[in-house]
Amino acid sequence: MTTKIRNRAKCLKCGDIIESKYRHDFVKCSCGAIFVDGGNEYWRAGAEDFKFFERLDNNGNKYVEPFDEGDI
Repeated sequence: MTTKIRNRAKCLKCGDIIESKYRHDFVKCSCGAIFVDGGNEYWRAGAEDFKFFERLDNNGNKYVEPFDEGDI
């Protein structure tokens, strides 16, 4: 059984950890530099600059999306 990764991120500009918990749950950090949306229905994210955006796993660690080499 695969565990779903929660839709959350850390703003490296202000330090906030934000999480979108359900569909159409648009959440911004306090400084407005990053946002997440969609809960576990879909992942949508944005940033004024992605150098401030860090996706987090369920334990609060940096999450890097696995990819298949066939995707590149």
